[in-house]
Amino acid sequence: MICISINQESRRLALADMVNAARQCDLLEIRLDRFGKAPEIGELLANKSKPAILSCRRPKDGGDWEGTEAERLAILRQGIISKADYVEIELDVADDIRRFPPTQRVISYTNLRETPADILEIYEEAKTKSPDVIKLTTLARTPEEAWPLVQILGTAVVPTVVVGLGKPGVMLSLLGKRIGAPWTYAALERGMEAYPGQATVHDLRHVYHLESIGKSTRFVGVTGFGERELYSVAALNAALAHANLAFRCLPMGVGDIKVLRRVMDAVKLAAAVIDAEHQSTILEIEPELHGDAKETQSADLLIHKGEIWHAFDTACAARLQALAGALKAKSGAAQPIKDRMVLVVGINDMTRVLAKEVQRLGGNAILASHRRKAGQEMAQEIGCRFVQYEALYSTMHDALVVCDEERNESKGLHLGYLKQGMVVMDLTASLRLSNLLREARDRGAQIVEPRQLFLQQLDQQARLLTGKTVPMDVLQKALPEEDEP
Repeated sequence: MICISINQESRRLALADMVNAARQCDLLEIRLDRFGKAPEIGELLANKSKPAILSCRRPKDGGDWEGTEAERLAILRQGIISKADYVEIELDVADDIRRFPPTQRVISYTNLRETPADILEIYEEAKTKSPDVIKLTTLARTPEEAWPLVQILGTAVVPTVVVGLGKPGVMLSLLGKRIGAPWTYAALERGMEAYPGQATVHDLRHVYHLESIGKSTRFVGVTGFGERELYSVAALNAALAHANLAFRCLPMGVGDIKVLRRVMDAVKLAAAVIDAEHQSTILEIEPELHGDAKETQSADLLIHKGEIWHAFDTACAARLQALAGALKAKSGAAQPIKDRMVLVVGINDMTRVLAKEVQRLGGNAILASHRRKAGQEMAQEIGCRFVQYEALYSTMHDALVVCDEERNESKGLHLGYLKQGMVVMDLTASLRLSNLLREARDRGAQIVEPRQLFLQQLDQQARLLTGKTVPMDVLQKALPEEDEP
């Protein structure tokens, strides 16, 4: 079930939000501590169209209650007498509010600062208070902090809801859904989050596919919590659903690699998509390297098969495919890279792999860099040309690929040299057009848009994950509309 919190300060707005939220959720939480005046509990319960939890939180638990503790407890008792479906009661006052069926008691523990080292003992204490449901809310920023909560979810014998504050908390919500947690919390919409990073009901349904997760679901971990990772979750979940596979994406942090490996094993990950920051360090788990991963010594995709983790670098093939597509759009040639001059700016592992592939396909790679010695050595290794950075303006080439901004006192490329007919790809860009790409587009060059490059990589990952060809429009429709001018 999905539970949406009603956090309004007035009776009128609360009743309106209850109507709107009820259309999208299974359970309402009515935050009595948020009301400016004493809440009319009877009226609120009479107007609910879905089961409701009543809570009245103290400031130390993230609430807004300003009255006395005796008054707060009296409100909670009134909720029970009024036959609310659930009333949330803090662990330290659980003995002060007795059972009174049919209302069910949610025994809660909240820690806004951390996941304490003794959280397992706290959970055991909560089990002694005759709970109908136990709710744990803690700050879980890394796998290290989330690990004991994962253990609790895996062994829960009492219905248990775990709320991890912040973006990493989505992982605990999805794991809870798989093991049968009674509900998970969501914001009604953006701007109405109960805490920063809380998922909206739309995200839970359409990005994370919460309602399709069950006991037989296996997870594909997606590390990182940026925009790119969120879009990866949405697109890959769409691909997995299209392929009718019982796999769904699980967003997760990295932190200590050893702890991450324990989490991966505990939740029995089927695969993991790795964010850019950790594509080298993830090799500490000692996977078997395949294809381009051997060359780059990094991996953006891990697949668990035959008790072994297998590592792949899908970005290399995606970049080459995008470059070939842009050159083909320009020339219409069946072998678009053959005999083309491709100037690659910057010296790194990305440069090495891309230049080698250009050479293999019959093209002519030219490396350009301020780093003369490193550039000459790499060019000799690959069997291609090297030019000093300043010479790129006078070097004939059909395509420009920026692998590194190469910023120093010259402040990077002089954009005035860009011209019509040139193909430009900027691998340092995010999901939106860089200044270089905007300028190239405005001057009539054929650009490789970052979004298209991202889709090519998602396509590579989806094929490896599903073993099938997933239509590109399935991936594309899962992404938000473009906002690039």
